[in-house]
Amino acid sequence: MAAAEEQAFLALARPGRRFVLTTHIQPDADGIGSELALAALLRARGAAPRIVNADPLPAALAFLDEAGEVETWDPAAHGPALAAADAIVMLDNSDPARLGALEPAVRASAARTVSIDHHPDPDPFWSLLVLRTGASSTAEVVFDLARAATVELPPAALRALYAGLVGDTGRFRFGSTSAEAFAMAAELVRAGVSPAAMFARMEECVSGPYLRLLGRTLGSAELLEQGRLVLLTVPRALVVELGAQAEDTSEIINESLRLGASRVAALFREQEDGRTKVSLRSKGPLDVNRVARRHGGGGHRNASGIVLGCPLDEARSRLLPELLELAAE
Repeated sequence: MAAAEEQAFLALARPGRRFVLTTHIQPDADGIGSELALAALLRARGAAPRIVNADPLPAALAFLDEAGEVETWDPAAHGPALAAADAIVMLDNSDPARLGALEPAVRASAARTVSIDHHPDPDPFWSLLVLRTGASSTAEVVFDLARAATVELPPAALRALYAGLVGDTGRFRFGSTSAEAFAMAAELVRAGVSPAAMFARMEECVSGPYLRLLGRTLGSAELLEQGRLVLLTVPRALVVELGAQAEDTSEIINESLRLGASRVAALFREQEDGRTKVSLRSKGPLDVNRVARRHGGGGHRNASGIVLGCPLDEARSRLLPELLELAAE
């Protein structure tokens, strides 16, 4: 992170300044953890933060928001707050389209617009971009901001940062896991975060419908190119049949990479509105982000996503040639 960008953001965090913090649609541990920790940093500097997201917190991550800070977008309740804000900060993404329902209000506001992120290919919309593509997570960027500000974060914010760190490093197994990521984890543990307690809250809490969905989805996996490409399909009807929540499919794709031969995996999930959400994963140098960007998605080399405005079968047909080509590299 450039010192100038870091200091420019901290200069905004003055007493009385009104901030609205948000993250991308369908928020994950990194987005949620980063915005909760940044809110604590801003309060410590006398600013007035408010967290407003397009989508509700996933049930599995609701424990991070002990104080009930995270609000779900309501135009009547939050439109005036965005209009009156001194700064609007999007965490863990820079694509305005991924603001979801907040996008028109963010674009209409006279507030300073800020993105704090670690993903490549940032959108030029933001007036201030605090970006570090080499960071393991946005949580790591916020952690470094807190250190630069010499702010001592409360225990709940430290747990939120740890959740973001372990979530975006895949429990310290993704290629983005760096020495700095382990150093951050060590510092958080020294400050009182319990890895065992966090693992229990984040991992040992799956529902019965999730276990059944996991079994059914993996049981119908398609192995192509001698197992180098794994295709998983989650029809909406299956989710409804099993009573699974939307977030119940988010970790299933990672299980497919446990296959020794696998190099690329894709999970196609049919959404309520008829669109298809595609989660992409890969190993080593194979770049699924390259595929995602071609279709309006994004993410990282080994973990990316897309939302396609077409039915499940069409989404599979559209992406399959590119996935086969990538898996054959």
